Amino acid sequence: MRRTVIRTIFGAVLGTVLTAVAACGAGAQTTSLPGGDGPLVLGQPLTLVLGAPTAGTDCTAQATAMNAQGLVLVANGQTIPGARASFACNARGELVGTASTSIAGSGDEAAQRRAAWQAAFNGFFSLAGAKTLPVAFGPATGGIATMPRMVSIQGASERDLGLAAIWFALVASLFLFAFFRHFGRTDAITPIAGVPMPAGYRAPYSLARFQLLWWSGIVTSSYVGILTITGSMDTVTTGTMALMGIVGGTSVLAAFQDRRPSDDDGRRRQHADAYQAAAAATPPDRAAMAASLDEIYPPSQGLLPDLLSDAAGYNIHRLQLLAWTMVLGITFLYEVTRTLGMPELSANLLALTGISNGTYFGFKMQEQQVATPTGPMAGPAAGPAAVPAGSAA
Repeated sequence: MRRTVIRTIFGAVLGTVLTAVAACGAGAQTTSLPGGDGPLVLGQPLTLVLGAPTAGTDCTAQATAMNAQGLVLVANGQTIPGARASFACNARGELVGTASTSIAGSGDEAAQRRAAWQAAFNGFFSLAGAKTLPVAFGPATGGIATMPRMVSIQGASERDLGLAAIWFALVASLFLFAFFRHFGRTDAITPIAGVPMPAGYRAPYSLARFQLLWWSGIVTSSYVGILTITGSMDTVTTGTMALMGIVGGTSVLAAFQDRRPSDDDGRRRQHADAYQAAAAATPPDRAAMAASLDEIYPPSQGLLPDLLSDAAGYNIHRLQLLAWTMVLGITFLYEVTRTLGMPELSANLLALTGISNGTYFGFKMQEQQVATPTGPMAGPAAGPAAVPAGSAA
């Protein structure tokens, strides 16, 4: 069964990769150059034919004068920082201006360029489709100095989008595989002497681990996708780092809570006594033994029941954490595709995330993971002690 699941995941990832590679090949055959039939893709130089120079003015002299002004590109009213324009004359004696539309690179200026293009696209990079924008040249301080021209512009090429999709899918699949294969399950359940762990036992999924892997997968996949398109390595915002700190801290506290002595240890030992008593009966009470085993070694009930419940049933504090984690994660991904950068989460969002995680942990400290025994064996905890077992972190 495990090999079948692995083959299925590998087949799905391979299919995604081959499809994206095919798309890349198709995109590489159609080049969108300025003056061509297709839209201009950000990263390509933009050239505007400004027309014949003013009557009585030499074209070369006017181009020299405009070069001395240090004009930059202006798209849809947004001055693009660092997009310095250069002017020359074509064979027909017309004035021509050329500027870079690159959004690649690290540092403040590259971030300002991406923010300016985002504003030019009315808050959304048209990655897969083109938008027609008014483009001109103007002073770096704002305004325009030439007549605007309408230009069809696309945020990224099909090739870059295909590569970004490949890397995003591979990294996301890696974290999904890690969660479902091993790292998403609690490892705090230790064997008890004299009570064998059931064959093929699968521990319940952990909500704290789910949150940690969820955010690690989102941030890592987003980083790789942004790097592929923009070439910028400095895209992790302060808000993102603070978010990972909150999530990581909650995971550490949850792991500590799972391993500290609690009343659940005593209840497990009582269930172990009941199991051994049922096993020593003549004939052995198989039903009682199975019921005790389910309490000593709680099995996984499925992804959602594991994440949302304890021994007493479903819990509201788990639901609120899971819901907020999912909503914020989806919003985070939307912002990544909208801005080609990781969002700078506000202090209010970070505070709300901290409150959500703190509420979860506060109630987790009071959770009961092992049901209270009933019947003749219920009483003061006694019997075999838990034997620590080596397990993966």
